[in-house]
Amino acid sequence: MKRRHGIFLGTILMAVGLPAVGGVRPAWGQAAASVSGLLSHYFPDVPYLLIIITFFFFLCLLEGIILIVWDPNRVQRRRLQKRLQYLEGLDQKLSPESLLKADSLKNAPWLRQALKRIQRLEQLQDLLIKADVNLSLMTALLIFLLSGAAGLSLGFFSRGPLGALCGLGIGLYLPYWILKFKKKRRVKKFEKQLPEALDLMARGLKAGHAFPTGLQIVGNEMPNPIGLEFFKTFKEYNHGMDMNTALINLCNRVELRELRFFTTAVMIQRETGGNLVDILEKIAGLIRERFKLVNQIKALTAEGRLSGVILIAMPPVIFLVMLKINPSYTMLLVNHPLGKMMSMTALTFQALGVFAIKKIVNIKV
Repeated sequence: MKRRHGIFLGTILMAVGLPAVGGVRPAWGQAAASVSGLLSHYFPDVPYLLIIITFFFFLCLLEGIILIVWDPNRVQRRRLQKRLQYLEGLDQKLSPESLLKADSLKNAPWLRQALKRIQRLEQLQDLLIKADVNLSLMTALLIFLLSGAAGLSLGFFSRGPLGALCGLGIGLYLPYWILKFKKKRRVKKFEKQLPEALDLMARGLKAGHAFPTGLQIVGNEMPNPIGLEFFKTFKEYNHGMDMNTALINLCNRVELRELRFFTTAVMIQRETGGNLVDILEKIAGLIRERFKLVNQIKALTAEGRLSGVILIAMPPVIFLVMLKINPSYTMLLVNHPLGKMMSMTALTFQALGVFAIKKIVNIKV
């Protein structure tokens, strides 16, 4: 407030101009005199006081508009509103019926029995659950078939039978790769949220809450995916399932080693007793230390990973550059029998190099 008053006072002084002190007019006094001269030139019949009042009026009006339009708490309110909508939708989303995977083949039991004999389809069903994709098995199979048919058609019309075979393989693999990517990204996000969730449960247990209530607190307070998964576990227990079975289902939905540590420790503690708060805090600390070690390893192996990327990208880049500069010379690697053999040998060694670099750089912790 004092600063604002100082700005206003400075504006007044510059507008009216202070008299020279000791016969010497300071620099800001000269500037004020210049401003006064301009005002006298453009507004000869308007008094200075009216100009100053008008200036303050528009300044306050502008400040009021800025305060109305620019609300620093608007983002927080919007985030809080989304969170409340999420919490309201949890009970509707996780009804007792929705805890079980919808069976789209209940009207065709013979087809369901035939599909159960195919192990790959069971793996696909597990992948849909772990990737948190809200699709039935038949819908996923239909998407796979449509993607394969699209790849087959594009490959056949562009490259003939060989292109059709390659397009079919790419079309069938693309949805599977997307599901694997979604699953991996979800597990990584879950892993980053797990220490904070364990600390939250430990604080709840210290406050006197039971372990199932701690699961509910995590489900209500933490964002997805860990909030949704812990809330599913709480709902399963709340609807009559044994706690050990609910924890095993949680591990089946999220393939994470640290989560298995947590569930195993909880199940052992429920059988033998012990300080669960201390166990949760130690597991959270262990996970954080592992994160630090992983980051250190990434920093130490950054040079090797960058070298691998450069070595992998260099041959195709050089080939494209040479193809642009001298096509007839470069096409010998594609058309001549000896060139084809050399190209296949180079690709084989390239693949072996990628495999070796990946094994060297990827250090498991």
